[in-house]
Amino acid sequence: MSKPTKATKYIHAAANRFKASCTIDWNSSFSTVTMSTDGQDDIFMHGYDAQVFIDEIDKMTTRYPSLDDYTAACALAEPYAETIWN
Repeated sequence: MSKPTKATKYIHAAANRFKASCTIDWNSSFSTVTMSTDGQDDIFMHGYDAQVFIDEIDKMTTRYPSLDDYTAACALAEPYAETIWN
């Protein structure tokens, strides 16, 4: 694994905030994304919005190969969850 950069440190921090109490699932074949946490309605995206989100996961893991898909997804989901659930 490569040495963490300033960017990947921020990405991991955002992902860890999200992972602390939330989960995310996505399906590229059906262009769906679901974010869940206890006590809140799920956030569900489908179609174009979901595909854009999934494409951003792919871009992030391509740019930062040390990131796994789930970490990238959690980091991207964190601002959605923060905005909608708070």
